[in-house]
Order: sequence, then structure tokens, then C-alpha cells
Amino acid sequence: MTNKSADKEEKPVVATDRYAEEFCHPSYKWIGHRRFVTNVQNWNISNFPGGIGFAFYNYSDSKALRVVLKLHREDGVKEYYIINAYRCGDFGENWEKWQVHQLPLFPYESLHGRITHITFSYIIHKDGQSIGSEFDYKFAHLDDFHNGRVSPDDFEHAYKTQNTYRTYEVGYEEVQKAYDKVNKEYADLPIRPFFTRGNTWDPGHPIHELHKHIDWVIERKEKDPTGRHYIQMAIFDFDNYHVAEHLIHAKNKGVDVECFGEWSTVSSMNAVQNLAKLRWAGIPIYGIVRNTPCDSKHGIASMHTKFIIFDGEVVHSSSYNLHFHLWGGNWENGLVYYSHDFATIYSNIYHALRGGVIQRIGLVPEGRYNLYYTFGSYYTPFRDYYRAQDAIVTEINNARKSIIVSMFDIGWMTGVTSHGHHEEDVVHALINARNRGVRVKIILNGMIVHSGALPASWDTHKWRPLKEPVKYLKDNWMECVFVYYHESIYSPLHHKFAVFDDYTVITESFNWYPASIHSDEVLSVIRDSRVAWEFICEANKICESFRLGWE
Repeated sequence: MTNKSADKEEKPVVATDRYAEEFCHPSYKWIGHRRFVTNVQNWNISNFPGGIGFAFYNYSDSKALRVVLKLHREDGVKEYYIINAYRCGDFGENWEKWQVHQLPLFPYESLHGRITHITFSYIIHKDGQSIGSEFDYKFAHLDDFHNGRVSPDDFEHAYKTQNTYRTYEVGYEEVQKAYDKVNKEYADLPIRPFFTRGNTWDPGHPIHELHKHIDWVIERKEKDPTGRHYIQMAIFDFDNYHVAEHLIHAKNKGVDVECFGEWSTVSSMNAVQNLAKLRWAGIPIYGIVRNTPCDSKHGIASMHTKFIIFDGEVVHSSSYNLHFHLWGGNWENGLVYYSHDFATIYSNIYHALRGGVIQRIGLVPEGRYNLYYTFGSYYTPFRDYYRAQDAIVTEINNARKSIIVSMFDIGWMTGVTSHGHHEEDVVHALINARNRGVRVKIILNGMIVHSGALPASWDTHKWRPLKEPVKYLKDNWMECVFVYYHESIYSPLHHKFAVFDDYTVITESFNWYPASIHSDEVLSVIRDSRVAWEFICEANKICESFRLGWE
């Protein structure tokens, strides 16, 4: 890709003379009582519930509202969080009441010190475009948390500052053209699978490809010092020393680096030095909020994508997170795409995570390549909408000879086949495939598929009940293999792939259970015998390398 096209990918579609305030404005806010929660480091930290309300003009049923929360810390760092708002009533005269309550408010304990103040901007969707607010608005000062309440007059002009956060859309025609080109014009798909296999020192480990492409972007920047070159990450968790140091080096060389993660992994709930270093280096980190902080009763959805875009030319997407202290022992998989067209397809998702409008894409489910995002919008010649879970159920029902599933966990996730009209769960779909003569083998993480309290790590003979979906598979005489380390109850398996008829591969971040439907996930469907063979070999290596259980 030339430098000119790299700039084009990031050119804003939104007109700069329009602002969200024309259609929406903040109207109230609150904080609740302080509570104490325990973070990953076992700290006892302070958390506050809170929310912001808006008056939103009802111009369309397809409108959306997102809030960008900005925590200003004592050391000068800003923490960013993006939260979806929802309609909760009416103000009258065609003005609706919208609010957001899932605010990650941790004003005290942090590697960056206490907050000094918290501000927010917001984004609306109108006519297929995202429009940001002109101003940042004050939410609270540190004293407000001491006093247990927020001031009601902070939306006045005296408290406003200019909002610099802007969103972008990749054009529909560009995204659709990329899908069509991949499916119709490529002689060979430029996709290479990588497998971790618990050994970061192995030359085939994907960590080396990751560092190679960071260096590649740095080299492109050095050859083109006035051009924009970038690394865009959207990964659940990226706590790794070497990756952090390399990204900081890239930033210092003039590369634009931007990171999106799950809110809980980039907030005080996970106070780690590697993320703090990225912020100190000036790399923005955004936490995507899909659940209510510190309140598990309100859902287990998360920002669970795991992909990186390098300069609009290369994409890494995987089952693994970039916290190699765990990944180093796990068996996982990733795909590297060497193509501007694939990068365009992923950019459509990336900018939607940032707050932009996702483009609605037409696709053919039987095509040689399709990528699905759980909050994407897809239609087919037979359906007005088509989802990632629909693609999974479709491939299971279309299999004729064999299915190999290697999965971290499996549950009662439902979908509708490409020509179907009713929901069917993956568990029954797999059983039905076996009943019509398909050879089905299901390889699962042995520790995860059982329920109940964990025994001592060495107690490999301790009985625990199977989770209900897995028990149902076993009761129906399905071939289920449970993978463990040889001398412990733990398991290295974190894969999320399936191979159908030695030809079609489904993989990336999507676990086959209900939480994935409500989380940010990506799922690719690839029809390529070369790629399929590498995943079949991976399934065989797993079964050859570990202790296997069947109950």
C-alpha cells in the first residue's frame, strides 16, 4: 500500500462543521456510594457506581449514542473508556431520555495516582455517520467523590473544553469491494496460520511474526518520515513486557500506536506496569465497556477481539491475548493476513470499536472467505441478517464427512442456518451431524468443562461433574476428549477452531457459548485445504502431547 492510500484509510468521513450537540446534549449525572472491590493484584480498591443522562432528539430508530469517559490522573496520564448509552424514557416533544450507567469509576487507587478530574465527550450515529460532540464536559472532580455527590451545574459553558476525539468510517464501497475481491480474484488466500504450542522460543511461534511486523512499520516510517504509519490494536488483554517495550520504541520513532482492550484489563482492576508504561509513553489506551463494572449480576459480555492492524497492509488475529506469561504455556492459534483487502475488512470493525458506524455488508455464506463481527451487520441472498453464530451452525449442518472441534469451552449457543428459519444450538447440531454419518471429534479444555470447586492441582483423579452441555454431548455418545497437563488438573487448551470436511476452517476469538454472542468477537470462515490441513495437524499434536480424559 502506498503512503497515499494509508492516509486515505484514516480520512474522516464526518463533516467537521457538525457536532453531536445539534441533536443530543447531557442533562444530568450522578455517583453512588463508595464500595471496595478486589483487583487482579489482590488490592482492596475503591469503586463508585455512576451515570450520565442525555436528552436525545428522536430523528431515527437507527440512532446510537456512545460516551467517551476520560479520567485525568495526577501524573498527567488520561485513561479512556467507551460506553454504550441506552434509551430509558422520554422528555417530551420528540426528545428521548438516554443514559449510560456502566462507568468504570476508580478515582483513588492506580499506578497513575488519584484522579484530578473526570470529563466526557460523546458520539452519535446519524445517517450512516458518526458525529462527535464539540466539547468535553466535566463529570466530577476528586472532591466530588470525597463528598459523595456531583455538582449539577457542570454542563455550563465555563466547564467545557474542546473535544479532540474523532471517529472515522471506512466507506461501504471500499469494504464491500475488499470482500468481493478476496472471494473472486485471489488465486491463493494470503493467510498463514501460527500456533503457540507453549513455547515462545520456537521459531514458528507467532510472537516472532508480531515483532517482525512492528519493525516493518517502523522501517516504513523511517523511509517515509512525513507519512502516517500506524499500529492499531484491539485485544482483550495485552500485558506483556517485550510487546510494550517494542510498541513504545515504535511510538518514539514516529509510528501512531493506538490500543483498545477490555475495560477490566486496562483499568485499576488490573494495575500492571506494562500498561502504565504505554500510557506514560503517550500511547492512548481505550477500555471498551460491555458489562457493569464490579457487578457480575448484569452480564458477562466483554470486549474480546484479538487483532492488530499494521499500516493497513497486514493483520494479526488470534485466539490468544498478548499476555505471554499465560500464553507462553497455552496452546493457541492465530492467523496472519498479508493483504490490504483483509486489512480493510478488519478496519471496518476497528473503527466501529472506536465509536464509528459499521458498514452493512452483503456476503455469500458459501464463499471462500468471510469475516463476522458480533455487532456487525451482514445480509445474504437469502437472509436480511446473518450472524457469526449462524455461520457456525450452518457449517455444522453442511458438513458431510468430518468435523474436528478444538475449543476452550462449549455451551448452549444457538444460531440459524443460512437457509433456515429457526434457532438451533451447536450441541444438538453436532449430535445431528454425527447421527447423519459425519465423524465428529470434540477436543475441550478439561479443567474448564467441569464444574464445582477446583481440587489441588496434583489431584488428577478428583471427580468433578461435567457442565450440562458437555454432559449432554457425552450422554449422547459423542466423541469428546478432555485435555490436561500430564501431572496436574490444569489444561493448556485455549483454541477456538473447527475444521469441516478437511477443507473449511472456523476460528479466531469466538468461543462457542452464549457469552460470545453479547461480546465483541470476530470469527473467520476460511475454505482452503492448505489452511485446514495445518489445523488438523494441530488437533493431532494436542492429542499426542497431553494427558487425555473422557469423563
